[in-house]
Amino acid sequence: MSSETRPARGATRDDVAKLAGVSSAVVSYVVNNGPRPVADATRVKVLDAIDKLGYRPNAAARSLITGRSDLVGLIVPDVRNPYFAALAQAVEVEARAEGVNLVLAQSLAGQLLPLVESLSGHLVAGVITAAVPEPEAIATLSRNRITMVRLSLVPPDVDATSILPDYYAGARDAVKHLIEVHGHKRIALVAGSDTPDRPAVVIDSRQRGWEDAMNSAGLPTDAVVRVNWSSAGGWKAAGLLLSDHPDCTAVFTMSDQQAIGMIAGLTGAGRRIPDDVAITSFDGSPEAEFTIPPLTTSSVPMKAMAKAAVEQLLKGRTETRLFEPGLIVRRSCGCH
Repeated sequence: MSSETRPARGATRDDVAKLAGVSSAVVSYVVNNGPRPVADATRVKVLDAIDKLGYRPNAAARSLITGRSDLVGLIVPDVRNPYFAALAQAVEVEARAEGVNLVLAQSLAGQLLPLVESLSGHLVAGVITAAVPEPEAIATLSRNRITMVRLSLVPPDVDATSILPDYYAGARDAVKHLIEVHGHKRIALVAGSDTPDRPAVVIDSRQRGWEDAMNSAGLPTDAVVRVNWSSAGGWKAAGLLLSDHPDCTAVFTMSDQQAIGMIAGLTGAGRRIPDDVAITSFDGSPEAEFTIPPLTTSSVPMKAMAKAAVEQLLKGRTETRLFEPGLIVRRSCGCH
């Protein structure tokens, strides 16, 4: 390789322009894919010069000029949870298709402020959050003119753009299936909470779906067990169900992870599923298919939601959209 074509350290945009025989503005148009069109032959010359010089655009400098980077922040409550792992993967695929990169972080609901401040400092193009932000976090994003899209429940006092599964309809359909198809009269609810020892600040739409399905059938709604959003929480819920509500013959859990833990807990206590206790759930996580028995669950249309969230974030739309879950019927409810 000659000295003229040897990759150089610290090559600049002007170096690329000189080698390609174009202006530095044209190099910028090629690197940023706009805002002005570049002829195909000229684009090839610029890309060839970039390759020969080993030029790397300065993303930080570009961010300072444009006021935003090519980064999108995604905040989830727990990266270990398979549901949020699948959600992150879906959002990352859609973000990359739109030419932006994903920064993944985790934080519990109401504890997002430090993360939001850090992401704001990096001039992210926007923030997608599956954890409930506190008012201070929302104010920080608003002050820095950074768009936020919610992939979680919205407290009644928060005006935010949200892309949501229809939690209410998914829960109601799962409970109605236990009532109408399998004839259960005593169906417990395993509710989720980050602080299960305290009353819920916001009544989850899944709880309202369970209540309305039960009330419509004239059935009692006194069997509620509140635990963490985890398999360990579900395992704990199994013990509470057997001690506090032993007459319940079926359960609706708010998340697949809770259901997975509950199946393990009930099985360990000698209960047969679905013969002794039938179970339905909400999420549609990949693991639900491989429990013993396989789990009946209201499945969230994750790919469609991720696509809508990224599009609304980048286009600055403010509408809230609901996506209908579909009930995936498997053996845990009693179907074969």
